[in-house]
Amino acid sequence: MESKNTPSLRYAWFVVAILTLANVSSFVDRQILSLLVGSIKRDLHLSDFEISLLMGLSFALFYTLFGIIIGWYADRYSRRNIIIGGIAIWSLMTALCAGVRNYGQFFLARMGVGVGEATLSPSAYSMISDYFPKAVWALP
Repeated sequence: MESKNTPSLRYAWFVVAILTLANVSSFVDRQILSLLVGSIKRDLHLSDFEISLLMGLSFALFYTLFGIIIGWYADRYSRRNIIIGGIAIWSLMTALCAGVRNYGQFFLARMGVGVGEATLSPSAYSMISDYFPKAVWALP
């Protein structure tokens, strides 16, 4: 039996659908760079090593580090607002990637994408666990 403060299962699945769309957007945003490697290398005169840092270190390091920090915040503050802020940051940083003029700017923008996207997973997992009653999580 649901309490007065427990959202309905229909609403819980709606939240899962919205978070899934955000996660798909995050994944596509993260992977799109790999489709543009040739053009980026040519336009910015980058080496393979520099491209590898843009696709790996600049994003993954900050995604991982801030994911841990944001997980702590997600346990204490509004997860919805954390996700909204993260989506705004990664969208802005992705847009900035389109206008970079050199490697340093690109590296910083990719770091920002990593920080923004790091907000989604810890906040979403925590939200989903709260939106479904414990009985739904139990194994048969």
